[in-house]
Amino acid sequence: MKYLKQHKSIDECIDIMLMRGMDIPDRGHAERSLHRIGYYRLSAFGYPYRDFCPIPTPEGEAEQKVRCDKFKEGMTFDHAINFYLFDKALRIELLDAIERIEIAVRTAMIEVLGELGPHAHRDRRSYKDRFSEEDAEGNTPLGLFIDGLDQHFRSSKEDFAKHFSMKYFGPPPIWIEAGTWTWGNLTHIIAHLSDKNKMAIAARIHPDLPMKTFASWITALNDVRNSCAHHARTWNKPLVNSPGVPPKTTFGQLDHLRQPRIGDDAPTKKIYSAIVIMIFMLRQYYPRTEWHVRLRDMILTQDLPYEIRPQTAGFPEDWEHEAIWN
Repeated sequence: MKYLKQHKSIDECIDIMLMRGMDIPDRGHAERSLHRIGYYRLSAFGYPYRDFCPIPTPEGEAEQKVRCDKFKEGMTFDHAINFYLFDKALRIELLDAIERIEIAVRTAMIEVLGELGPHAHRDRRSYKDRFSEEDAEGNTPLGLFIDGLDQHFRSSKEDFAKHFSMKYFGPPPIWIEAGTWTWGNLTHIIAHLSDKNKMAIAARIHPDLPMKTFASWITALNDVRNSCAHHARTWNKPLVNSPGVPPKTTFGQLDHLRQPRIGDDAPTKKIYSAIVIMIFMLRQYYPRTEWHVRLRDMILTQDLPYEIRPQTAGFPEDWEHEAIWN
């Protein structure tokens, strides 16, 4: 279906919100906010406050309801703004942890592959066989990936990259080239590494961390990182990729993620599970970290409305008493 909606002015957007039942006592405040944030972006933070409306069903069947455009009674413009500001504060905290985790995991990869050789990240033997399988045109996923890394390194404005290119010929070693990698690059490499290399990196985080669980964590955190970096709503949105949970009793602090729920309400499908994984990983590298305490207190001091209460983000009842938070 072709998208046919036309652009709306700020005044028109405010009128739409009013028509849908949102209370906007200060129109000037709403105008200034929409000029800064944008109607489409802010609408994501008003979504949890939209009502459920019945849809036509065949006679004899139970009534079904879906989220509709109408807002719940009592919903105000400040509800959306306050949610936006809370989500922003959350994303800032998450990025602080993700930065440290990314650097530490990248360093672990450099140590593992660097011991095999300066250019082990270019060697097909470092990866699963399928990463070197040729397509109909003779290209391999590894070759195309390395071409992308090389192009990114050549175009980098980093001083170390320019210095290497001016002084040396040939490809840079992993400990230099990795400085220009994104988390996406890191995720892609880990996904295709051989089991031996993947296990070696996971073991540098914790000796008992299964490699498949570790790989799923990196993929899930890449999604969270992208959500935060693109300023998207993060608090109560389902994760694209869920982090795996190690076998029961492997890490007792993570066992509470195994609560039996189905679908998008499962703990591992919401940001709570990613946060717990981040706490676990941070503690491996920074045993005295207080990041989780700061985040816990920030959430507990928020007077979150029912529509965006912690349970909507996958937080179980009494989550703050779980061992991982203390």
